[in-house]
Amino acid sequence: MTRVLASITVPWIPAPHRLEVALTRRLPPVEQTTSAFAFVLDAAGRTLLTRVAREGRGWDIPGGHLDPGERAADAASRELAEETGLALPPERLSVFAWQRIELTGPAPAGYRYASLTYMVMFEARLAEPGPPTAPPAGSESTGAEWLTPEEVERRCTGQVWLTAHRALLARDSP
Repeated sequence: MTRVLASITVPWIPAPHRLEVALTRRLPPVEQTTSAFAFVLDAAGRTLLTRVAREGRGWDIPGGHLDPGERAADAASRELAEETGLALPPERLSVFAWQRIELTGPAPAGYRYASLTYMVMFEARLAEPGPPTAPPAGSESTGAEWLTPEEVERRCTGQVWLTAHRALLARDSP
């Protein structure tokens, strides 16, 4: 079952569009999946985030584009290690949400994505408090931290994925 949490537009897509954030346990079509992200939660209820200095991104969930031929779970695992230093095998990740982006008008010249794409979100749970993390040398990330839900809300105001994060945390609440 797929449940849409939000349907919005965002300034970083330079064409008329609709972006939906949805909870689901199903992978989107592989040929339409462009990016993969990993929400890692520890036993203390904290989420591992990365700080990306470029393009004014600030604090964000670890993730990024799939390499040609790469599976989404492999990309999420790779990006997690590249941006936080935490190595989790893809088998530890499970799909819990995606962002579906559909262009509703013509794409501008040079737009590199199809008119319908997905950014898949995975979750992983640690049975212990999160270990110290740091992005490896050469990473685009400048830091990584385990943040409480309140810290995530404060540092990530305006992030589209916050609705999915809130739903993930609410699912765990009594």
